[in-house]
Amino acid sequence: MRWVGIDEAGYGPNLGPLVMTAVVAEGTGERPPQLWDELAPTVARAGGPSDRLWVDDSKAILKGGKGREHLDATCLAAVEAAGAGFAGASTLASLLQAIGAGSYDDVELSPWLEGVAAPAWPPTTSRRRLQQWPENPLHVGVPWRICAVKTVVMGPAQFNAALERLGSKARVHFLAFGRLLQDLWTQAGDGTPTVVRSDKHGGRHFYLEPLQSLFEGLWIDRGPEGPALSRYTVRGDGRTLELSLLPRADAEDGLVALASIVSKAVRELWMDSFNAHWRISFPDLRPTAGYPVDAKRFRQVIEPECQARGLPLSLWWRAK
Repeated sequence: MRWVGIDEAGYGPNLGPLVMTAVVAEGTGERPPQLWDELAPTVARAGGPSDRLWVDDSKAILKGGKGREHLDATCLAAVEAAGAGFAGASTLASLLQAIGAGSYDDVELSPWLEGVAAPAWPPTTSRRRLQQWPENPLHVGVPWRICAVKTVVMGPAQFNAALERLGSKARVHFLAFGRLLQDLWTQAGDGTPTVVRSDKHGGRHFYLEPLQSLFEGLWIDRGPEGPALSRYTVRGDGRTLELSLLPRADAEDGLVALASIVSKAVRELWMDSFNAHWRISFPDLRPTAGYPVDAKRFRQVIEPECQARGLPLSLWWRAK
């Protein structure tokens, strides 16, 4: 069986990228991974023992400016568990490559790295935290293995172009989601049944129409559609992909929580570089997370220089 958790970070901000991640696990049993039960010696909820990995909704881990060390450590554990060739790497570029997000140009970071040292990652403390266990803490004694972590990073320019083309923010969100689903459909070509769980997209309960556009010509069984669950099964070419979208899935499903953590960690790293770039010109400028009210404060400071440098608003400010 193949089980997948999908979640995003950065749907609401005006600054920075939308980041969406799929964490994929495979095993021989029928029971999906139960991270908090099966990995109790090494994993805890946010706020749990500090000597364990925190696996939870990323918003519960990174809260009030605290928790970044735990966020990075769990992200590192997930990426290294996937065997993506990241072990021992020490740069953000290596992380982006390991999770399939592409280059600095692909994620639209290049303009903000001028005059800034190439971002280092992971922090030494995060790697040391993992070294306390002889085996990856996400793989200790369980009948399944995390085999892939795949991330889509949609920078402001890509986001704005898609918004203009598609006409709504919800459709842009589904565009990123669809890229991950298409990749999973390709993997399902090996005949392994694939079960996907994801957080709901805002308050949306009906996904059949965009799924039909994504999987044109394939049969899609529609299950329940409502506040508690929206479920669909895609069939064709000897493949099966079951998709369930639930509210608060990142707090109830360990793989969805890991996807939330990787997405948030990558977005935080992106914003680190963006903030560092602007502190060169404005040393007293407080960093921003990019969310609407604070983003306006940040925009008022940097916009005149952006205009002077010929950096159009669409390059760095998301229209919605």
